[in-house]
Amino acid sequence: MLKGDLNNEIKYMKGIWTRRMGSFYLPDGPKFEYKYEDPSLWTDQLSGYVDDTKEFWLRHYQPKEGDVIVDIGAGRGENTFTFSKAVGRTGRVIAIEAHPLSYAILKNFCRLNHLTNVTALQVALMDKPGKVRVVEFESSWMGNVVQYGNGSSPEVRATTLDDLSKGLSLERIDFLKMNIEGAERYALRGAQAVMPRIRQICVACHDFRADMGHGEQFRTRAFVGGLLRENGFTLTSRPDDPRDYVRDHIFGLLPGSSTVPVNDSISGNASSAAHSGGLRRTSY
Repeated sequence: MLKGDLNNEIKYMKGIWTRRMGSFYLPDGPKFEYKYEDPSLWTDQLSGYVDDTKEFWLRHYQPKEGDVIVDIGAGRGENTFTFSKAVGRTGRVIAIEAHPLSYAILKNFCRLNHLTNVTALQVALMDKPGKVRVVEFESSWMGNVVQYGNGSSPEVRATTLDDLSKGLSLERIDFLKMNIEGAERYALRGAQAVMPRIRQICVACHDFRADMGHGEQFRTRAFVGGLLRENGFTLTSRPDDPRDYVRDHIFGLLPGSSTVPVNDSISGNASSAAHSGGLRRTSY
């Protein structure tokens, strides 16, 4: 507990340093590396998660009680929190994260914040079952990518969204969010059977990373748009947004699905760091 502060504390819980703000918890990582000088700022991070989720993902879809949301690339739960609260007790959120540490943080985040309608899974969604590696780059959080091949990077289990949906008995997916740093090309190929049961989808493509010289494997926007059109989705995006990663978000809407009219101007409350999870701590 912080000196003189009964509402905020830092605790080491299940191998993860974790902050508590009142009744809410934010697991951070295995090392005690904080740069917060004023604990009152901690609450801004959680509210930032909510604002960023609405700004970047819920542009055309309004979650309602009982909905089913699949969060692919759930990270630490930055979007999962808002999804969980929105779909209520009768709803369901499937939060999928391949990165071992991110998954551990996600699992703790859901447990400590009593997100009982969330099923958190550590798996990589690809075009076939098997094993893949999580390649990490210390210089940037968004550098973590999932790929086939040998190496010393952490190995994780891979499956397809088709097989996962069958195993979880998902009869429908009201909204699917996908943010997996270029692996969307593989994940969507493994989702052909379930695609007709998806009502709305938003895929974060990563052409901006290819433009930055990170590799042509990140150039996925044309592929994603073509595949979604083939499956009957009407596409929309934000091509005039000044943020490169926002311009790479593709929304797929099915005819007859309920949409939320939005103004594509930049939200004053949204953090520009949201694409990388809005992290406000030092490196691991």
